[in-house]
Amino acid sequence: MNRAVAVILGSVAVAALAALWAGVPLDWTTWSDPQSVAHRILFELRLPRLVFVFLCGASLAAVGCCYQILFHNPLAEPYLLGVSSAATLGIAVAETLGGIAATSLLSQAIGLACAAVVTLALGALVLSQVGQQTERVALFGLGINFVLSSALFLFLSYQSQQLGGGSLRWLFGQIPWVSAEQTGRFSLGALAILAALLLGARSLDALSFGDGVAKTLGVNPTRARVLFLALTSTLVAWMVSFTGSIGFVGLVVPHFTRLAFHPSSSRSLLAIGLPLGGAFLLFSDALSRAVLPPMEFPIGVITTLIGGPLFLVLLWRR
Repeated sequence: MNRAVAVILGSVAVAALAALWAGVPLDWTTWSDPQSVAHRILFELRLPRLVFVFLCGASLAAVGCCYQILFHNPLAEPYLLGVSSAATLGIAVAETLGGIAATSLLSQAIGLACAAVVTLALGALVLSQVGQQTERVALFGLGINFVLSSALFLFLSYQSQQLGGGSLRWLFGQIPWVSAEQTGRFSLGALAILAALLLGARSLDALSFGDGVAKTLGVNPTRARVLFLALTSTLVAWMVSFTGSIGFVGLVVPHFTRLAFHPSSSRSLLAIGLPLGGAFLLFSDALSRAVLPPMEFPIGVITTLIGGPLFLVLLWRR
């Protein structure tokens, strides 16, 4: 336990320092002067972004952990299963055609509705495949992801013959420079859902053994599954409205957590995976800004370059 805590805290600290340091160099000798440029950049831009990115990474890791249990599939992840793409497409259409701000409640409700359709379809597929090969769920989700991603690309291309920053944000995932107010608003929603997932981890443990065992343990599998899918879909839609689709965090972090720490329960898996997911995305964000400053690469490209090979290895082993 002490080793796990030390590794987690060390990973978060290193990733946080890297995220603060990456990008255009600051004059650190004047950071404590409220009137200096370095102070304003640090406290008005980089620190709010650090908190925002950490919570995004923790959210993606939590959703990945839940999906792998709910769908009985180690390859389940919101990006691969098309949930992120569905929410992204809904929000992008609402913003472009309806003039609705991406971070507004109405836009997020549209994204949530689109994500809910995909998660319900996947949930129905899981129930119909009990006792059969669960790889079909991952393949079905991949098919949805390809179709929705292509529809998104086609839609954005129709709107603009030349791809701009906004298009890159929706297609590949990009961390915005959020204000302290935006970070606080996002944090409230994300922390509330993450807390609910941690509190309901006992039901996840029961579902991991199958619906029959869950019933004997006093857990209604249908009700629990619907509740978890509703919470995770809301969290994905809430995050996607800010960042677009960011892939493979929900795949990489749960597997690393299981291999490195061997958690004995879903609550332990979530408790360890959440900060590691935040650290992973912080490191990816630092890398996206440190390669060629002041240029900033889409963070989804960085996470895909890391997570894509892992997905192929896991698929090959199965």
